[in-house]
Amino acid sequence: MRLFIDANVLLDCLVLEKNGLPRPGKAASEEVLELCDQGVYGGLVSWHTLPILDYYYGQQHRPNETGAMMDGLLAVLKVPTVGHPEAIAWRTSGITDFEDTLQVIAALTGEADYIISRNVSDFEGSVVPVMTPEAFLAAQR
Repeated sequence: MRLFIDANVLLDCLVLEKNGLPRPGKAASEEVLELCDQGVYGGLVSWHTLPILDYYYGQQHRPNETGAMMDGLLAVLKVPTVGHPEAIAWRTSGITDFEDTLQVIAALTGEADYIISRNVSDFEGSVVPVMTPEAFLAAQR
């Protein structure tokens, strides 16, 4: 089974809140990512999510730590190849938000079975089922 991991789930794992506390939902998000790391599920991430992760992680860590985090993440998650034809098809997805549509397109290209996201409502109309990390983990137990 392949899981497409949305940026907000990865941010749960990698970034602290401004007050220095873990983000709410960190434990479930980390469990999903760990299951991908163990090979239980194939993990996917979109190309355009990577600079977001780099930026926010880099705000709290040194450049060498940020580089190591990206290397580790890319060892666990695959990046589906998408390009211009997929991008211009965004209006046919039924989702009005451009960035969310690009996430769905990347999930489809990577043959994801589920999109794991904190913002399930953003993906209303997605042809790929969307679940929160908690809902996904509960469904697998």
